Amino acid sequence: MLNRRTLLSTLTTVALAVWATGVVFVQQDPELATTVDDGFTIATVGDLIYAHDLSHMMTDPSFAAVVKLLRDADVATGNLEGIIVDGRNFTGARMGGHGAEPGAADSIRDMGFDLVARPNNHGNDFGPEGVTETSAHLDRVGIQYAGVGNTYAAARAARFYTAGAGRVGMVATTATGTLPARPARGEWPGVGGYSTLDVTRFFMMPPASWPAVRTIRDNFPNGTGFYARGANTDDHIQILGEHFRKASPGATEPYYAFEMNQRDLRDLLAAVREGKMRSDFLTVAIHSHHFRDTRGGYRGPGIPEAEHLDTNPSVANYLEDFAHAAIDAGADAFQGTGVHVVRGIEIYENRPIFYGLGEFVRQRDVDGLAGLGELRRDACNGCPFPAKYESFIAISTFSSGRLTEVRLHPVELRYAAERMAHRGIPRTAPPETARRILTRLQTLSAPYGTVIEIDGNVGVITP
Repeated sequence: MLNRRTLLSTLTTVALAVWATGVVFVQQDPELATTVDDGFTIATVGDLIYAHDLSHMMTDPSFAAVVKLLRDADVATGNLEGIIVDGRNFTGARMGGHGAEPGAADSIRDMGFDLVARPNNHGNDFGPEGVTETSAHLDRVGIQYAGVGNTYAAARAARFYTAGAGRVGMVATTATGTLPARPARGEWPGVGGYSTLDVTRFFMMPPASWPAVRTIRDNFPNGTGFYARGANTDDHIQILGEHFRKASPGATEPYYAFEMNQRDLRDLLAAVREGKMRSDFLTVAIHSHHFRDTRGGYRGPGIPEAEHLDTNPSVANYLEDFAHAAIDAGADAFQGTGVHVVRGIEIYENRPIFYGLGEFVRQRDVDGLAGLGELRRDACNGCPFPAKYESFIAISTFSSGRLTEVRLHPVELRYAAERMAHRGIPRTAPPETARRILTRLQTLSAPYGTVIEIDGNVGVITP
C-alpha cells in the first residue's frame, strides 16, 4: 500500500485524495493556487503573553528593530495566549491567569500584527465574558483573529486580513484548549467557543516493559472507571482512563503517540480548503503542549532544555500528520506554539512548517489583573538557561506562488532583566545568544532534512 507522500507525488491533475479517514485536497487544484504578489512576506512569531501596552519601549533601539521586522512584512501573525479585559469594569464569573489591560490590544496593533490565533489553554481564564471582551478590544483596534466564534462553524472558519500583496487567511485551533465550540446535535443548538482538535494520548511501552502494564491491569481489573473495564487486549490496555499500547518489537524507550479526532480533523481541513478558496494565501495555527518523548527522553545533542517537562522540543506525531494534511488541503504555512520553546522547522511541499515558534512576548511576571497585591517571578521551572525567553521571528518570502526563502531572526525576551516589569519584552538577540538560538534550530530541524545557513546573526533557509 502506498504511503500518503508517495500517493500525492503521483497526483498531477486529481483534485482530491483520501487521507486517513477524512478528505485531503491537494494543491494541484487551481482553486488552491497561491496568488499573492511576487516578493510577498509573512512574519510569524510564537505566543503573545501580554500584560500591558508596550508602546513606551519604542525608544529602545533593540525593541524598535524587532517591531520594524514585523511592520515591514506584508502580514504579521502570532498566537494571542491570554485575555484582554478592563479590570476596573470586568464583571465576569471567573478570574484567571493570563490577563492583559486594554492597552495591550493597541500594542499588538502598533507592533505590526495583523492576524492572530486565539485558541489555547488560557483562552477561558476569565470565562466566556473574557472571551467576548477580548474580541471587542481586538475589533476596536482592527486586529483580525481566528479560531473563536459564537457558533461551531464560526470558530472553525478562516478569518482574513487584506494586505497590499493579497488577501491572507488563517485557520486556528488548539489541541490543549478549554471552552470548545460544539456543533448542533438534534434539538440542541450547539455552543460557541474555540476551535479544538481533540486527540487521544497513548503511552507507548517497549515490549520489555509491557508485562508491568499487564500486572497493574490484572490487579485492578475495574480500575478504568465506575463501570466499564476499558480496553484490555494483547497490545492495548486502558487503566484509570489512560491508554497504554505495546510499541513495536524494536522499541527500547517509552514514548507518547496520539490519534486525532477524525471529525475535528475533517472539519478543520474543510475550513482550510474553503479559507484558501477565499484568499490568496492561508496559514494554519495550532497551540499544543504535547510532545513525543518522555521527560528526559529526547536524545538530541546540545538541547539541555529537553530534560525538562514543559520545555521538551520533541514533536508529537499528530502535529506532523496535521501539518502535512493542512498543506495538502491548501495551506501555505503552518505555525505551531504551546510548548514554550522552539522546535524544528520542516519544508514540506515547498511550504514552511514551524513546529514550535516559542514565546515572543512573555510578561508572565506581571500578567493577570492589577490589585492582587503580589506578583511572581517566572522561574522558568528550573530551566538550565532561559530557553523560554529565546525565540525567533520567521520571515517567509514567496514569489510565483512558491516559497523562495525563510529568514530566521533570533529574539531574546530579557530573562536577565533586573525588574519584573522589564522581563518578557522582545529585542533582537545579541550575537552570542543569536548563535545559540540558531544552532539549536539547526539541530532540531536536521531530522526533517532542513538546512539552516547562518549569515551573521540571521538563519537562512533556501528551499
